[in-house]
Amino acid sequence: MRVAVCCKAVATDVTADSVSVVDGDLRCNVGELYINEFDEYALEAAMALKKTYSAETFAVTVGSLRSQEALYMALAKGIDNVARINGDTSHPELVAGALISFLKEIGPQIILVGVQSEDWMGSEVGPYIAEGLGASLGFAVVEITELNDSQVRVKKEIGGGDKTDVILTLPAVLCVQSGIHQLQYVSALRRRKVRDLPVKMWGKLEDIALPDNIKGIMNYRMKEVAAPEGESQAVMIPGDKSEKAKAILEILKKNLSAG
Repeated sequence: MRVAVCCKAVATDVTADSVSVVDGDLRCNVGELYINEFDEYALEAAMALKKTYSAETFAVTVGSLRSQEALYMALAKGIDNVARINGDTSHPELVAGALISFLKEIGPQIILVGVQSEDWMGSEVGPYIAEGLGASLGFAVVEITELNDSQVRVKKEIGGGDKTDVILTLPAVLCVQSGIHQLQYVSALRRRKVRDLPVKMWGKLEDIALPDNIKGIMNYRMKEVAAPEGESQAVMIPGDKSEKAKAILEILKKNLSAG
């Protein structure tokens, strides 16, 4: 059994001035990076599978040398193998395409991804990976209850605080929700020690072609980033669902024509 975790390194202390948009891609011009919180929960889920099912574990990230902070956290938690795909992007299609290429090579049965990243917050990479690999997809997974050679049973959120049990055929991409396991403390000494361990660089982003079945699937581009202009601008829309939908549509049309 092989389990892969897709980790992203995100910036700390982000302000509107430290974020820019380059060719529709989000760039954070800050020094320190750390592991995306949702992906750290994915690491914990991988460690639980390693303990229960003796799974071989992999962690992979797409990013520059600084993004190895995410992989050092993975090593400190006990992940067996780590790899970095060199590149500088937050674009979900590009990230997913690079990860798909790596995942095809190692052939994991379970692929774990956080439900979203703290910077882009689009919840797109996991579904793109599932589409690119032709794998099953479980979103907002809060528990992995059973695993065998052909299937995995998970508990996932379905909205309104409700949960449901789902059986997925392997290979499966699981977008795990925060809280799936308690985050385990990793000492500073342990984090320093793992920095001496080798990190494999697996290819370059610019050399990896997007799979045809996800190419162009993301039909929007980032235009700009700005701090909120004001506070207390919420508007309560009365009426039934159709009236609310009509009112929202009018608001969108008005704002689009003004922009």
